[in-house]
Amino acid sequence: MLTGRQTLGTIEQSLEDLRREEAELSKRIERSTRALTDLQERQSEAYRDLARFRLDSDAAGTLNTRLDSAAREARRLLDKRSADYKVLTEQLRQCESERFQLQKKRTELDSARNAAETRMDELMEAVDARLEEDAAYLAQRKATQEAEATAEAAATKAGIAEEDRRQKGKAYDADPLFVYLWQRGFGTPDYRRRGLVRSLDRWVAGLIGYHDARANYAMLTGIPERMARHAEHCAEVARQEQEKLARISRDAMTDAAGSDLVGSIETMSEEIDRIDGELDTLDRRIETLSTALAEFSSGEDADFQKAEEHLSVSLQADDLKELWREARESPSPEDEKIVQRIEDLRERIDQVAREIRQDRELQRDIGRRRGELADVIKRFRAKGYGSWESTFSDDNLTTVLLGELVKGAITGADYWARAERSHKRRKPRGRRVAFPGGTGLPKSMGGFGGGGFKGGGSFGGGGFKSGGSFGGGGFKTGSKF
Repeated sequence: MLTGRQTLGTIEQSLEDLRREEAELSKRIERSTRALTDLQERQSEAYRDLARFRLDSDAAGTLNTRLDSAAREARRLLDKRSADYKVLTEQLRQCESERFQLQKKRTELDSARNAAETRMDELMEAVDARLEEDAAYLAQRKATQEAEATAEAAATKAGIAEEDRRQKGKAYDADPLFVYLWQRGFGTPDYRRRGLVRSLDRWVAGLIGYHDARANYAMLTGIPERMARHAEHCAEVARQEQEKLARISRDAMTDAAGSDLVGSIETMSEEIDRIDGELDTLDRRIETLSTALAEFSSGEDADFQKAEEHLSVSLQADDLKELWREARESPSPEDEKIVQRIEDLRERIDQVAREIRQDRELQRDIGRRRGELADVIKRFRAKGYGSWESTFSDDNLTTVLLGELVKGAITGADYWARAERSHKRRKPRGRRVAFPGGTGLPKSMGGFGGGGFKGGGSFGGGGFKSGGSFGGGGFKTGSKF
């Protein structure tokens, strides 16, 4: 059986290996791309040499000027491109160096946290045995259980009251005359209208029997609000009792361990979470820089394409083709040497171009596989599968399946589906006495801290906004109630 951290660590290492492979490939493509432009420049020089033998001085001078101009412009663009490439490369190096240091620190923290969690797990039975005989702990556990039961019951009643108000309140809410008077506060000290408006409102109120309806509606809305506040109060009491129980549990674990293991685990977890946030930011930055460098290395950036265009347009001109044809037909040994040089250069250019195309295709494939791995890692972290409590029954997740994912034989979705099916959550040892329901247990070990009441609903921020029914008869809109 694999632990979640072992599995996640192996996937992360595979991602790092793939990143290194991608970086080396980018460097190779960049070198090949520069070699290609150098070959093209040498080809341009060979054409100029050929022109001096085959054309009169004026024509040769014109051709040389055009080729020189194209070469100079291409060189200027390539020099600028080289400077930009160096800047991007340095930025990527700095980001990767920073990431390496952060990852190293995270690995150290993770190892220390794992040791603390393992130590805590080993002590769980001893702490359970101690607390089973601790009168103060048992009394607090009983008080906590009673507070939790009260909070659950209050939350249930508040929910029923809210649903009751929602159902019986529909008739009131659907009557525009009632809603109009209710919103104006008619029949309460808040009503401030005078004169004709007050007379008309009084007439409307008499028409629909507003005064009796208002009393019923006030009760209908008031009871759920009071019950919601009561439920929230009960939940807060339960949280406080849980906090007391957690404190006793943690103190017992501290006495057994000789140090605050729970506090240490939570502190390290918070630091790891912070580092994960920084790593995520760095990964996005590295991805952006890597994409830009991939464009450079593959010759897809604007400067390279312009430089390539300048050279290729000159080398493909009709008069150069004519020079080529005439040189091949000429009996001059010097012409033959130059033509042979041009042919050799052309073959070499074709070969390098093929290699670049193959490497670019491989680069795209690696980028796709890297994306699949990165997506799996994000899912692992989002689900908390790198925690102490996570385990996987499928050992192939770090061997055969991971190898298939790295090679691109399966997708990240395929891998994730297998991981989901084999995932399990282990519980700490012992008889669940010391940290009942996870109260006070570190989150990484399946707990929810010291004061988080898990039962019931939330009733903060002003209580329920819509509610349920109380009492008997239904409210009928219009002139009858």
